[in-house]
Amino acid sequence: MNTALEKVKELLQNEKAAEAQQLFNGIPVVDNIDYLLIKGVLEQKFQHWGKAYNSFTKVLEKDPLNVDAKTRLEMIKGILNFFNPDQLNP
Repeated sequence: MNTALEKVKELLQNEKAAEAQQLFNGIPVVDNIDYLLIKGVLEQKFQHWGKAYNSFTKVLEKDPLNVDAKTRLEMIKGILNFFNPDQLNP
């Protein structure tokens, strides 16, 4: 993993998503698992569910056994499929 991606990952781990996003935006786009995972995590942090979903799906196309991407996709599916039955039956 290149050093800029490592720094973005470190910022994310330290809950500095805005700084991580800013640094990530300056990194040239590459089509590899590390880049796509970090992109997905950033999109997830900012609740861009569709973009995060797409990034994690691309990771699984390259590495079908990637546990991190699978877990994050399941979480996003849960969020997108969530509904509150009490709101439907006032």
